[in-house]
Amino acid sequence: MAKFFGRIDLLLLLPAILLSALGLMLIYSTSFESDPSFFVRQTGYLVFAIMTFIILSQLDFKSLSYLSPFVYVFVILLLIVTFIVGIEVRGSVRWLDLGFVTIQGAELAKPAIVLFLAHFFTGFPTSNFRNFLFSFVLIIIPIIIIAKQPDLSNSLVLFSTWFFMVFISGVNLVYLSVGAGAVLIAVPFIWNLFLKTYQKNRLLAFLNPNIDPQGVSYNIVQALIALGSGQLTGKGLGRGTQSHLNFLPEGRTDFIFSVAGEELGFIGVALIILIFAFLIYRVIKSAAKSINKETKLFIYGTAFILATQFFINAAMNMGIFPVSGVTLPFISFGGSSIVSMFILLGLVQAAANQTNK
Repeated sequence: MAKFFGRIDLLLLLPAILLSALGLMLIYSTSFESDPSFFVRQTGYLVFAIMTFIILSQLDFKSLSYLSPFVYVFVILLLIVTFIVGIEVRGSVRWLDLGFVTIQGAELAKPAIVLFLAHFFTGFPTSNFRNFLFSFVLIIIPIIIIAKQPDLSNSLVLFSTWFFMVFISGVNLVYLSVGAGAVLIAVPFIWNLFLKTYQKNRLLAFLNPNIDPQGVSYNIVQALIALGSGQLTGKGLGRGTQSHLNFLPEGRTDFIFSVAGEELGFIGVALIILIFAFLIYRVIKSAAKSINKETKLFIYGTAFILATQFFINAAMNMGIFPVSGVTLPFISFGGSSIVSMFILLGLVQAAANQTNK
């Protein structure tokens, strides 16, 4: 037993569990009056996620890496099946109903793609233009499928993760500059051909929050009211007027950061940020210790995707980023999201164990 726990970095696992516990507390606070099943389900998701972390942490990272191309293909098939027969919620087809549970393929794609990219960049150096171009094709396939669900937010998270990983893998900066220029040139075409009306409205509302306070700007305005009304110590759990009187939409998922600000105040929000910052520090420390390019790429990729998601969600709640469907890692309600985050940490632990070995 001592040997088993010796292979787990508790300073990596415990911050994730603590953040998840805070998330459970906020989910219970926002749902105990209306639907306590949200709390019960999230508790079950968390238990399963921790078990998944423990199992993955004990496996051989190199073997998991060899399997990553097959996992990548599986994820692509899962995304295609979801797009074809998934359940529609508010105009988006992002979830696949398995009868006993629904899964979101875009969330599960994150650890699979980070692992696959680390494996690919190790075997096919991106200093070669052909390899760089092929890596772009490999990432653009899931991005297009996810964007068509439509889920622009998670597709951008995956694209930015690819951009970061290809950068640190040692790519020729000329290739990357040309690619970035091509993306900028494509922005008008993306705006006109791919973005839905509500997505355009979200961007316009971000640029001018007062454009339509009762319409497209409503979410931003209510989130800012909730976040600011908590002041230093908050109104207390279960006493948030914005969330409990249904002024704040999606208080258990997209806007749970604002719920934390209203009910726990600045102190509670600061605590969440500090715990998450420590978690990212532990992940980066594992990467710094690694002498293997593949494990280093994967761990840095994990740190990037965790930090990016946290920043996007928190910034969105503070009105400094457009409203998106990106969850707050470990805290927002959602089984696929929390399992995906613990899968990433489990693989980080497996990579760290390989380094220690």
